[in-house]
Amino acid sequence: MTTPGPADTLDTAALNDLKDMLGDALAEIADSFLEGLDGEVTAIQQALGADKLAVRAAAHSLKGSAGNMGARVLAALASSIEKAAVEGDMARCAELSVGLPEAAAQARQALTAYIAQP
Repeated sequence: MTTPGPADTLDTAALNDLKDMLGDALAEIADSFLEGLDGEVTAIQQALGADKLAVRAAAHSLKGSAGNMGARVLAALASSIEKAAVEGDMARCAELSVGLPEAAAQARQALTAYIAQP
């Protein structure tokens, strides 16, 4: 699997649209997302020891928040984990979750750089 580049990591067109609508509030929303990101990743990892419903719920939450912030790769990974949980494939959920920390770090870096732009 190839490592996604910055253009793949973040949907800047969607973020530009949000910035047009929200102005400076986008930075506050992004900060809130970034503050909760590690907790959302941890929630999925901890849910792996519980049951498929807990994994599905945690992955669904991350999929939505990452998608709203244009974090394409992270949202797609969370979506794949959610789908595997719905199918009851906990081994696949565990396999996919290994990539969460890196995908979250890439999303964090890309979104932070985007917000820092004038």
